[in-house]
Amino acid sequence: MKRSFVVALVFTLALALSATAAFAGGFRVPEAGSKAMGLSNAFVGMADDPSAVQFNPAGITQLDGTQIYFGTTYIGTSNEYTDTGGTTTPAEEMTFFPPHFYYTNHLGDGDLWFGLGVAVPFGLGTEWDVASFELIVTDTLIEMVKINPAIGYRASENLSLAFGIDYYKIMEAKLENEALLPGPTPAYQEFEGDGDGYGFNFGLLYTASDMLSVGFAYRSGVSPDLEGDLTVTIDATGLPAPGFPTPGSADINLPATAALGISYKLSPRFTLNADLDWTAWSDYDELKLSVPALGPATVLPKDYSDEIAYRVGLEYDLNEAWNLRGGFLIESMPIPEETYDPRLPDGDRVGISIGAGYTKDAWTLDLAYMFVDFSDEDIDNDITDAYGQLQTVDGKYDGDINLFGVSLGYRF
Repeated sequence: MKRSFVVALVFTLALALSATAAFAGGFRVPEAGSKAMGLSNAFVGMADDPSAVQFNPAGITQLDGTQIYFGTTYIGTSNEYTDTGGTTTPAEEMTFFPPHFYYTNHLGDGDLWFGLGVAVPFGLGTEWDVASFELIVTDTLIEMVKINPAIGYRASENLSLAFGIDYYKIMEAKLENEALLPGPTPAYQEFEGDGDGYGFNFGLLYTASDMLSVGFAYRSGVSPDLEGDLTVTIDATGLPAPGFPTPGSADINLPATAALGISYKLSPRFTLNADLDWTAWSDYDELKLSVPALGPATVLPKDYSDEIAYRVGLEYDLNEAWNLRGGFLIESMPIPEETYDPRLPDGDRVGISIGAGYTKDAWTLDLAYMFVDFSDEDIDNDITDAYGQLQTVDGKYDGDINLFGVSLGYRF
């Protein structure tokens, strides 16, 4: 194998795998419960259903007996790219159904609670057919799950604390793009792998009065190692090129998060929530990639910036059975122009949400809809690919997301 081809493959793999962390860093999925989603996820200061395990684990100390809460969110993504000549190409529209499940239990009659949460905090994907950057990206898909046991402690009548462990399992990361073999020969490249890692979280909830509560939640960053295989397939035959598949790996930094929230009763029927939700995108300052068979590790700069999302939600108790909800959010894009990657287009976000909850006896049903619009991003960031060719990613990127959530709860 020629040295130039080895270098090309390592660099091309770096471009492909850069989506893994960019995907995780630039596309956090905070929708992990339909009540919270109806409030635009302004829920840290309220945290009064079992999804508190995810939003603020200290909130589980408000829950009587044993409770379960589970459901899913439909996420439909739409993206388009307009090149400098004015030609617009839409990405393939994609749909995802990340699930959520929570279990809480008041341990006896004392001051301890146990909670367990299963959610999908990062994910989604893209599929492009744009000739000008096909050597950088065609398809991206990442599927993962987080399992979070937690213990809540009621330290006093007004203050509750909680601590939990996060286990992240990346079940599949599949990253695809075109490749060139010496000649050049058209080829198709795919990296597929999986991995896992551990982190921790803690929360507190202070009930100042019957009208006001304040919550804080922190979740550590985690760096699961992604292990898998790089395969290069010759287009003409559909067979792997000689020497493939070959093992590869990447270090992925999933960022730390922290949120401060308040919940205030404007009246007996109206409750206003407001959250400041910080994400440590700067944890993702570089990406280190290794394919031992092809040479030394490659390090790519990313240089994301920390950002704060602003979330506001309002709940109205219509009657004993029905609650109506609404909210909005504002969030800035963490990706600098010089490292912007079409594998996961992003932009400043503005979102609105509506929702409703219905309770009968021990059952609760929550429904929510959210629309998130990305700002148009004019990008000037051409990339020279591994084969010395200019891959044009210059142009305008635009997108939006539609989300529908449904959750069902039961109290034992």
